[in-house]
Amino acid sequence: MVRFRSPRDSFLILLVSALLSLTNVSLGDEISRITSLSKIIPDQPWPERREEIKRRWLDLLGDFPQEVPELKPQMKEVDHSNGITRYHVTFQAEPDDRVTAWLLVPDAAREKPTPAIICVHSTTWGSGKDQVIGLSGRRPVDPPRDPEIGADYGRTLAQHGFITLSIDLLTDGERIAPEHRVMDTRAFYQKHPEWSIVGKNTWDIMRSVDFLMTLDFVDKNQIGCTGWSLGGHTALFAAAFDERITATVSNGGVLDWWRHADAWSRLPPGNNWRPWQKGIDEPTSSTRLEKRFGFKPTNSGPYIYIKKFRPYIDDPTKEIPVDFDSLMAMVAPRALLIISTEHEFSRHKIFPKALEALPIYVNWKDEKGLPNVLKARQQRLGYAETLEYYESNYGQSEETVVSKLDSLGAGDAFSWFSFPGGHAFPGVARRMTFAWFDRWLGRTMK
Repeated sequence: MVRFRSPRDSFLILLVSALLSLTNVSLGDEISRITSLSKIIPDQPWPERREEIKRRWLDLLGDFPQEVPELKPQMKEVDHSNGITRYHVTFQAEPDDRVTAWLLVPDAAREKPTPAIICVHSTTWGSGKDQVIGLSGRRPVDPPRDPEIGADYGRTLAQHGFITLSIDLLTDGERIAPEHRVMDTRAFYQKHPEWSIVGKNTWDIMRSVDFLMTLDFVDKNQIGCTGWSLGGHTALFAAAFDERITATVSNGGVLDWWRHADAWSRLPPGNNWRPWQKGIDEPTSSTRLEKRFGFKPTNSGPYIYIKKFRPYIDDPTKEIPVDFDSLMAMVAPRALLIISTEHEFSRHKIFPKALEALPIYVNWKDEKGLPNVLKARQQRLGYAETLEYYESNYGQSEETVVSKLDSLGAGDAFSWFSFPGGHAFPGVARRMTFAWFDRWLGRTMK
């Protein structure tokens, strides 16, 4: 049970109240129609609250498949350069669907089991995983993007020393159905009318964890997940639903229901649920997207995130049963870092959501069936050095150090960071990401 601690908890309440006042958070009709974390059975122990939150999300996303097929993985070495081996990987997500991915393995990972990070791409026009390791831009025909944008985090994290698995999400990269177009999810909904593409992406990342668990050079207790933009909110969903993910960085993910737009549950043009087909349907384009991206982004979408969210768009007075603060809290007590631009923090109300989730971390008490925080600290790199330092310098016993670490709870395992500028993954955000994964996946203390 999460028990409030006094006087620390009183201080926390005052701190959160003060911070909320500084952000000018409005508690008007828009916010009041969205059920915040603090309103969901607040008097119950956290495991019961978490199950209720999970059920509310699954009511929107749809349940995961009951059948878990064999992975039947296939790996083929493609390249070795600059101390990194690149493999083309596929494995089975559903009986008739396979995930495609690039696996990057630093040479040093052959010496001992090494942490691995699943890297989820942003919205692209067919590049998918290729953009994440710097093979192309948004389209397969485009050159790699400017490194300052930081879209190649699958590569840079591997250069930093982690094993990375950069996957194609369904409807992009190698997973665009023949004769169909990028980001058109209608074929998926014809196959799975009660599910959602968000649930499917989450499931595919869960299967990615299954795959990483089969590799003897992967540290199976230290698996991370990250992504930018589309990949940013996808990484958060995956961390919330897969407790094997140890540490997560969500960068530039839209963590907001966008009450005045239909982005989360678009209706296809003419309410036509047949996917676009080459040779049958006319090509389409968007002048708005052409102006934004500098090329004609023809034949894309519609990308329908959560089909079951549509009633909340059609009726703006209908109360939304769950919000992204609850999704953040579901990750607890595992490490979670939320990164976005300053503008995105304001536009998507990320700060008040983070403050809603913070008490779950700060007041964490271990419960059966949920990760043990103290054990996780003891398993990470640097624990032996901690014991040696405080014993030799202060004469403190291991029992004393353990007691101090235990009192931390999980308060330092949740954080957020914003930066000026546009929607990107610049150096300052990348350095935060490297440090976060170094700390919580225990790759290095240097």
